[in-house]
Amino acid sequence: MTMPVSTTTEPRPARATDTPAVGPRVAPLSGLLAVLAVVTGLALDNFPNAGVGDTGVATWFATHGTTRWFVSGGFIAMGGTALLAFTAALAARAEALPGIDGAPVARRLVPLAGTAWAVLTMVGGAIWLSVPMALRMFEAKPSHEVVLMAGPAYAMLVSVCAFGAAALAAALTAVSRRTGLLPRWLTRLGYPAAVLMLTNVLLPMAVITLWYGAVSVALARRTAPTPAD
Repeated sequence: MTMPVSTTTEPRPARATDTPAVGPRVAPLSGLLAVLAVVTGLALDNFPNAGVGDTGVATWFATHGTTRWFVSGGFIAMGGTALLAFTAALAARAEALPGIDGAPVARRLVPLAGTAWAVLTMVGGAIWLSVPMALRMFEAKPSHEVVLMAGPAYAMLVSVCAFGAAALAAALTAVSRRTGLLPRWLTRLGYPAAVLMLTNVLLPMAVITLWYGAVSVALARRTAPTPAD
């Protein structure tokens, strides 16, 4: 008597050399989108200096309105949202790599630092938008005091956020040294880049843009990183 033969096949487990689906592959590009969005938002800043006095501030808003300020804040908020997606992509990519157990602190710091950076960016964007919101929706008068409200937002976006970016860079570098998450040259630049992100007001933005832009593109192109890569 012939026993029936099952034609059902077990699903083949994923291998390290398998090419990720399109979604996971392009997800790291959210980091590039994030830094470009924040830089664009800050670059749109041509807003009046509070030093011009109430009359100068009122004249500026009468001429330019608040649209550009709203657009600037929208780009910053978009950057914070994209940073959340970037953090999730980094955490998922790192967790799937062999050797990750060798860097337990760095592995846990990646999502924490990335989330902190994203939240600080979004809060900074909210404070940035408080000026045009006060003028447009609450009928505040354009004045020296109103423009000063943008100061805390600028400090948060270009200074405080740098701490989150630096912590994430250091954690990614530590993980990459164990797992080969990043190309070797990016791993070698990770710690110096993290230090430079904390140096002054202008340099961190340049270093953050260049290093995280390179990280985003490198992760989108890599399919099977190994520690020896």
